[in-house]
Amino acid sequence: MEWAIGIDGGGTHTRAVLVDSAGVVRGVQMGGCGNFQRIGAAGLQALLDQLLPPLRDMAGTASASLCLALAGAGRMAEQQRIAALIGERGWVGAVRVESDARAALEGAHAGAPGLIAIAGTGSIVLGKNGEGKLVRAGGWGPLLGDEGGGYYLGLQALQAVTRYLDGAGPDTELVATLSRELDLDCWDRLVPAVYCGEIDHGRIAALGPLVAEVAGRGDAVAVEIVDRAGTALGTQVGAVAQRLGLDREADLCCMGGVFAERGLLQPALQRAAAAHIDRLRLRPALLPAALGAVLLAWGQAGWQPDEDQLKNLRASRPDQL
Repeated sequence: MEWAIGIDGGGTHTRAVLVDSAGVVRGVQMGGCGNFQRIGAAGLQALLDQLLPPLRDMAGTASASLCLALAGAGRMAEQQRIAALIGERGWVGAVRVESDARAALEGAHAGAPGLIAIAGTGSIVLGKNGEGKLVRAGGWGPLLGDEGGGYYLGLQALQAVTRYLDGAGPDTELVATLSRELDLDCWDRLVPAVYCGEIDHGRIAALGPLVAEVAGRGDAVAVEIVDRAGTALGTQVGAVAQRLGLDREADLCCMGGVFAERGLLQPALQRAAAAHIDRLRLRPALLPAALGAVLLAWGQAGWQPDEDQLKNLRASRPDQL
């Protein structure tokens, strides 16, 4: 097998990992934002100029396959453009371009069939069956979906506050909590702050953990918001499983910062998914997304890792990746 480089590029930071033919991690490089929609071709070139040369030096004369798994690169047109960019820079070896969610799925189940639900700023559900068929649900962005993501939770919380202020909804601890977090001494400032961009997409998404925190203290309005978010994600999990023929049993990994908040999304998610999947097993990811990208890079080169190589990948130190 060839050596491989897997790149996991997210909205905040990017990890590039070099793995030898035995499945042992030989080098890791860290960089900034890897979202192709944000940084564009020029930004991606600069990022790769930072990440790839040190790893190529470590590999020496060994040939290496490459997978770039980037946020904002989920469509064929973007993937072809990025692959062409790599080719123009003289890369020797197999090249594959995927979304960051695709690498997360591959890593979560170490290449085996399964499902993932990601709830960070946005949300998406992705799955693969034994025939390699891929199906997704969600990931439509903040205007059309992203149920269960941080932005969804934050926006729902602000709407609950406005309903209370109108006398059309119940009182909630979210009123005081969001007022402090957004530095609004008067709620009359909300409209200009939102529509003039002071409270932008990022600030609303950052409210998600606060909503979960308030729900954890038993606030009925916040609990309902979190429950609604988990139910929506669970319904998407069920839909993906049915389309893949995994409705009898399936493994699911829940990922993203929203899931880390007190585990409040998971009960509602499980209840909703249970209507579609007879036996749903929740478990942590086997490998991080960067090593999922390594598996995809090997697959592009026509290689499939054996048990020893997978064992070496799984032995990688979490703090290293």
